Amino acid sequence: MMPTFRRGSRLGKYRLESRLGSGAFATVWRARDTVENRSVALKIVHPQVEGEVGRAAIEREARVAARLAHPNIVALRNADWIDGHFVLATDLAQRSLAGYAGARRSSRIALRAIRDVAAGLAHAHSRRVLHLDLKPENILLFSDGRAAITDFGTSRLVRRATRTSFEPGTLGYMAPEQAYGRAQQASDVFALGLIAYELLTGQLPAWPFSWPPKRHRRFVQRVPPPLQPVLRRAATFDPRRRYPDAIELHRAIEAAFGRSERPPRRNGARRRKATPSVLALTAASFRRRHGTALELRHVCRHCHGPLAEAMAYCPWCGRGAPSFRERTRYPLVCPECERGVRPEWTACPWCYAGRLEGNGRRPPVDPRAKRRCNRRSCAGQLRPFMRYCPVCKAKTRRPWSHPALPQRCPRCRGPVARDYWRHCPWCGRRDRDAGAFVRRAGAETAS
Repeated sequence: MMPTFRRGSRLGKYRLESRLGSGAFATVWRARDTVENRSVALKIVHPQVEGEVGRAAIEREARVAARLAHPNIVALRNADWIDGHFVLATDLAQRSLAGYAGARRSSRIALRAIRDVAAGLAHAHSRRVLHLDLKPENILLFSDGRAAITDFGTSRLVRRATRTSFEPGTLGYMAPEQAYGRAQQASDVFALGLIAYELLTGQLPAWPFSWPPKRHRRFVQRVPPPLQPVLRRAATFDPRRRYPDAIELHRAIEAAFGRSERPPRRNGARRRKATPSVLALTAASFRRRHGTALELRHVCRHCHGPLAEAMAYCPWCGRGAPSFRERTRYPLVCPECERGVRPEWTACPWCYAGRLEGNGRRPPVDPRAKRRCNRRSCAGQLRPFMRYCPVCKAKTRRPWSHPALPQRCPRCRGPVARDYWRHCPWCGRRDRDAGAFVRRAGAETAS
């Protein structure tokens, strides 16, 4: 007999709020952690699974899932026996990929989800962990826009509990070799290839998976050309012609995205190179001198001047709100300002509006931090040019300074280089008296 749980029932420190779904392994509830005061997804393992495989096997598989620490894998917060039931608490997502129509309407959202899932799956395969039941229902979407894989380690428990001779999985997404009991890492690659095709075309390829499947013209229209052969190889029927694991698939996807984001080459006869503008020469000079110290890793999409991710405005052309969603080196992205953030932060240090969930872990010592939070009770660490504490959201009191930026903005008191810049990168103010170096360079070029 399965236990009866109702809304409002208590399991240890968890209060059940609403039932989210049920599968062969567990029933999933939205629950409230009354100690940490946060919402979680609570999985309650079915008693028949426990009776078939035993406590040791359940705990062993939970340890496998806990070994996977990656932004694109749903984090396991707690695993424990409570009142005779084995429960697993994980981060609560907004929705699954199966129930999100936006991923089917927007190829940009779909491709970003595929990229995220490939990264999470590559991490799992690097730890020699297979999923074996990858499908849209097991891909969750969070408020910061990232996609993450859930239900790692449960498929093997289902196989033991049902005592089947074939590998578990979901028909429609199961690789041919997996159906014959010979699952391998390439089987997860195949499932992701089918999911990608279904998201981008609205058509799930059917047995015997011959290419091209239905709606192939839509696939060609919505997928960048460098990425098309990658997804086709991932969904190849023969596992020997497929990517051997998600590590190779992830490398191929990242390389394809890199090629698709480059500006296209012009065909035809060679054209005479245009003379660089004074602004371009000045920006290149500034990058050579201070690029490493100021972390000028990016360029403005409008004027192509060098940018740091901490900047709110381009100091060369004054354009505001630059997006770093596809360019950041941080593992996550703030949904408000689209700058990079870390999983441990509960607030975006670049914009006041960005309030983050955080993973509940204590932030490690940050070697790049230069200050501590203003509040004595807060242990927040501040990297250069942060405007707010990433832990408590307190605004920094003292303006930042830097040897490469000797002057101050008259409006916000932020550090600037008036010899080079025409705009303050912190508040966007235009300084009509700035740019002395640019004017000198222009006069020398004219003479």
